[in-house]
Amino acid sequence: MIIRSANVVRCPPRWLLIKIESEDGEVGWGEAIGDLHDEVEAALKSICKRITGREITGIERIKQEMHKGRFWRDGPVLNTAISALEMALWDLNGKIAGMPTYELLGGPVRDKVMVYRNLWGRNPEEFAESGKVALDEGLNMVKVSPAGPTNSTPSDIELQGIIDTIEVIRDVIGGAKLAIDLHGRLTPSASRRLLPMLEPFDISFVEEPCLPDGSEHHLRDLQQLHLEQRIPLATGERLLTKRQFADHLFPSPVAAVIQPDLSLVGGIRAGIEIGAMCEAAQVSLAPHCPYGPIQFAASLQVAAASPAHEFQEFQSLGGAAGGGTPGGGANWKFNLLETPFKIEDGMVELPKGNGLGIEVQEHLIEEHLDSWNPHPPTIWQNPDGSHAEW
Repeated sequence: MIIRSANVVRCPPRWLLIKIESEDGEVGWGEAIGDLHDEVEAALKSICKRITGREITGIERIKQEMHKGRFWRDGPVLNTAISALEMALWDLNGKIAGMPTYELLGGPVRDKVMVYRNLWGRNPEEFAESGKVALDEGLNMVKVSPAGPTNSTPSDIELQGIIDTIEVIRDVIGGAKLAIDLHGRLTPSASRRLLPMLEPFDISFVEEPCLPDGSEHHLRDLQQLHLEQRIPLATGERLLTKRQFADHLFPSPVAAVIQPDLSLVGGIRAGIEIGAMCEAAQVSLAPHCPYGPIQFAASLQVAAASPAHEFQEFQSLGGAAGGGTPGGGANWKFNLLETPFKIEDGMVELPKGNGLGIEVQEHLIEEHLDSWNPHPPTIWQNPDGSHAEW
């Protein structure tokens, strides 16, 4: 069976999707990262032209050709286009086979998946209100990014704003799990100072305590942070290749939680393979997923089949056009998925449908295209005017 057509679909608020249709009319969906829109859209369009007319079944062969068929390899633009393609092919193959994708990956090792989302806010009070909303949604785990622009060697006083935010959130959410995303805004030195101050708040993990750069120096700094204090560290959303993940896991792990973005690292099979490395290293797998419900559905396929998987980030369980509101939850204008995922006791059940287990309401995308807003992230500056990490 061949690919009859492949097209890029813009979905508000800022998601880039790929739709692949077989000659018998079956459709598969994939999702790229929600950033670098001009470059990623062009890459997706190029790939769509190259795969039209190809056999549907050779997922890894097609992926290898797209990745290695040119002189230049890797990078976020090429890798996310290939990842979206790979997701869509797994969706399509699962539908043709008449079973969920995870059944083609060895079958499920669990029945449901713990999920969490980011809290939104501009001050401790708004973050706390967002925490209340999250609990009302049925969540038992949340994550917050409390750090603003931070200089290289902050004092305890300069870090106190982070502690104030965490203290208020912990009071509101009680015994629910709380993770912190530092988003690479701190240096290793600053994180070394902050982490002991966070210990009283029972933190599940601290994500990106420093920026990854792939060097031996970075890996050594991260491993020292990992080994010399009690709070689990997480990293991986900016890593592009399985080789980079291997460097973070062997011969000795530099973090307790690994977070590959399936829309960046090569898709579903790459997630399974990274999960296998995590299992061997006794490290938790928790894929990065701050975009749309198609990426979330793909992540659930990995969660289903990977023993190392522990919890799953999400932004949307099915809604589109809108997004997070300070102090609140999601404010979606329409359901992209015919049947959105549901949270019960902090968990989402594995999808039972064929492929990714979702039905996309494409006709609603057209109706809401005026909400398409692929805005770039905020540019932050330090008090002296120099660039600060967002």
